[in-house]
Amino acid sequence: MEIPPLPDSTILVVEVGSTAHGTGLPGGEDLDLTAVVVESAEEVLGLAPGGPATIMQRTQPEGVRSGPGDIDRTVHPLRRFLYLAASGNPSVLMSLWAPVIEATTEGLELQGMGEYFVGRHVIPRYRGYMQSQATRLLGIGGGRHGRRGGGQRDELVGKYGYDTKYAMHCARLGFQGLELLRTGHLNLPVQGEPAEWLLAVRRGEVLLNEWWNRALELDAELEALSDDESIPAGPNREAIEAWSVQTHLWCWEAGQSRLSHPRTLVVGRWLVRPVWTIMPSGNSNRRVPVSKSRCLDSAPIGRTGLRCNCLSLTQFLKHSAPNPGS
Repeated sequence: MEIPPLPDSTILVVEVGSTAHGTGLPGGEDLDLTAVVVESAEEVLGLAPGGPATIMQRTQPEGVRSGPGDIDRTVHPLRRFLYLAASGNPSVLMSLWAPVIEATTEGLELQGMGEYFVGRHVIPRYRGYMQSQATRLLGIGGGRHGRRGGGQRDELVGKYGYDTKYAMHCARLGFQGLELLRTGHLNLPVQGEPAEWLLAVRRGEVLLNEWWNRALELDAELEALSDDESIPAGPNREAIEAWSVQTHLWCWEAGQSRLSHPRTLVVGRWLVRPVWTIMPSGNSNRRVPVSKSRCLDSAPIGRTGLRCNCLSLTQFLKHSAPNPGS
């Protein structure tokens, strides 16, 4: 099966999954992607029932496990993505630091806002995701996995005595939850001793009891941070909402003139297509073209301020409208 092309309103595509975490095995992984798209004004303000919906797209039919070379892509409307990230969803939060496959200026701005989503509110979510992985592995959580080691991967259970992929992801969530709370960001792939230990778990080189004890230690460390008032209690909702509103309004107002410019591609740390970014101009901000090739490390885009600091929408658009002939 083929997955459909992404819409022109896509602002960000990142790689997620074991490969992005650095915990994949050579030649044994599918490609997991997350995409973020900006809904049209009609989709947001029209009469269609329900809210923004996440779409799952796969090269394998539903119910068939993906294998090497397959693609699993999750497409989030921007509003849905922001809601899930602000609620502390670990799978969505990692996208804010994940390797970029394709991005517009808005997508890079979104990744640059990662710190606004970090707070103690994520602790129950990370612990809950850890518990979900553990109960699937141990067969004690009910559902369709009803035996010890009862994941979907019988080949791993037969070879190592337990599903090492569930075990790895359980511990990974613990390591990353702690890193996020202590540093305000995630390093992908996972670094240092945790990375080496997670790979050892994945390869079946760690006994089940050893993995279990360390998973309990990680969970206890997460729980202990619940009372650490040096960590924000929750996300910076005001900043997130302001950026979301301005980004939606800009994309709607700019319309086809914005989309007439090719979507920015990011290769490594280099932008290789024209984009527009916010630059100070006197007492206001204006959108100006960025050179066709610039290094993100030396010239970060969207990292220093939010568009909500601009003037009114009308004034902003007056200063920001791109010149198609430039």
